[in-house]
Amino acid sequence: MSNTVTFLIADDHVVLREGLKALLKSVDGWDVVAEANDGLEVMPLFEEHKPDLVVLDLRMPNLGGVETIKRLKREREDTIILVLSAKDDDKSVREAMRAGANGFVPKSSQSNELEFAIRSVLKGQTYLSPTVCDAMLGVDGSEEGSSPLASLTDREREVMKLLSEGMPNRDVAKTLHISPRTVDSHRANIMKKLGVTSNAELVQIALRNGLIE
Repeated sequence: MSNTVTFLIADDHVVLREGLKALLKSVDGWDVVAEANDGLEVMPLFEEHKPDLVVLDLRMPNLGGVETIKRLKREREDTIILVLSAKDDDKSVREAMRAGANGFVPKSSQSNELEFAIRSVLKGQTYLSPTVCDAMLGVDGSEEGSSPLASLTDREREVMKLLSEGMPNRDVAKTLHISPRTVDSHRANIMKKLGVTSNAELVQIALRNGLIE
């Protein structure tokens, strides 16, 4: 049985991803088995390679990091996820940890901190970089479910995100591999659940709840 620790990296910046891959592979016993350019690519790669640890960014196209974390945790509750992101404001840190991330390291951190964080989460610990610890003060899950997006399914959130970013229905359909009619159906359900009647209102809700930036 191999003692190699395997990683899946998810980040839409190729140069950063290559640098991170080289860094991880330089550690004895560590190997990167898959790379994803966005959140939608993560799940099939995760199912195929079954990595020991997923390192992901929060700011990714098509499906953001927080939603990706939730999907990974639903797929396998004990999935180990470390966030490595430049988006390290208080709200982003809280949302990532509430979604189920095991650790959070800003991209501005030194490589030795990243390695320490990885070793910590692999041992079952939670790691928060000292620079983001303040964001977690008072995090007790009391706000869980307060978001209006809590009523939406995963697919509805995906559709809402893409529509809110201004993507036409036909392109949403192509991106998610569904029919335009299905997109229309999802859009109608989203509007009904959120109690809105226009795209402008949809975009405002998406912005306020961190679905888009």
